[in-house]
Amino acid sequence: MILIKIFSSAFLLLIAISSSAADKLNIHNAWAREAPPKTNVMAAYLTLHNPSASTYTLTGLSSPDFKRIEIHRTEHHDGMSKMLPVPRLILNSKESVVFQPGDMHLMLIDPKKRLKAGDDITLTLFFTDGHSTENTMEISLPVKKATASTHSSSHNDQHHSHQH
Repeated sequence: MILIKIFSSAFLLLIAISSSAADKLNIHNAWAREAPPKTNVMAAYLTLHNPSASTYTLTGLSSPDFKRIEIHRTEHHDGMSKMLPVPRLILNSKESVVFQPGDMHLMLIDPKKRLKAGDDITLTLFFTDGHSTENTMEISLPVKKATASTHSSSHNDQHHSHQH
């Protein structure tokens, strides 16, 4: 009986030590912009907050609804906007990163079906914390119609280029 208690305590301690990014990070205001018909790219936005004492690195994303998801940031130079891929995103302790139109955003590429306002998208985020194996965090975000304020920063602007 004592041996069972020792193993149980050790197991619970192991679980506490190996807590995942999902236990440490917060995601707020997640949503994706509805794309025009026959468009093979959508954009998603959110606020990612790290209230923990650890640094986390977002190393990738996936979704059953899309072939590929990339992190991009928009740079503005001489009246032109350029979207650049961000291979990984470091989120320091107590730091927040805002993904928003015209700035940092997620590119949801090659949807497997047409997604309309009111639909939900499931995303899996992959993180490392520098001490353990990769952690995952699954979120669901709604698809919303583009409004005049969000559309002005959309990926359909005439003055942008997309680089890999």
